[in-house]
Amino acid sequence: MDKNKLISKDDNYNEKVEVISRVDTFYNKYGLGIKNYSWIVKEAIAIIILIHGLGSSFRFGFLRHNVNIVDNIQATLIDSDNFYIYKNSWIEEFNKNGYSVYGIDLQGHGESDGIDNLRLHINDFDDFSYDIIDHIKKVYQSIMLENDNKDNLYNNNKMESMEKMP
Repeated sequence: MDKNKLISKDDNYNEKVEVISRVDTFYNKYGLGIKNYSWIVKEAIAIIILIHGLGSSFRFGFLRHNVNIVDNIQATLIDSDNFYIYKNSWIEEFNKNGYSVYGIDLQGHGESDGIDNLRLHINDFDDFSYDIIDHIKKVYQSIMLENDNKDNLYNNNKMESMEKMP
């Protein structure tokens, strides 16, 4: 788990936003590993779930590429160990504005497994939808679990302070 502190000089943004980034994998009904990503903002005003297009991947679609564009047909890679960068990306902009961002690599795309180990191959187009629905359920469950933990902490603190009263 990485922690990044973002500081913006623009008055439209929060002065300081703490972001926790995570990369996880869940397994779909075929047992394929589906890579999922999250950039979670503390006290987010909302969440955004981003889905990339066919033939792409989550990081390729929504993070900035660490390349120097020479012209319309040529680009040079700046750092092969750090191809995707968070700074000045769509995700950073959402985070600065108070949104937590979640997404997945669809099966057969990016770092997710594909049917028969093939890239961009699926049995049925609906499988994309099932994986997205599974991901949304997992995001919902994690948010509800986090809220339950906050409520329990609040209630425990409330009980402790009530016990101390004369």
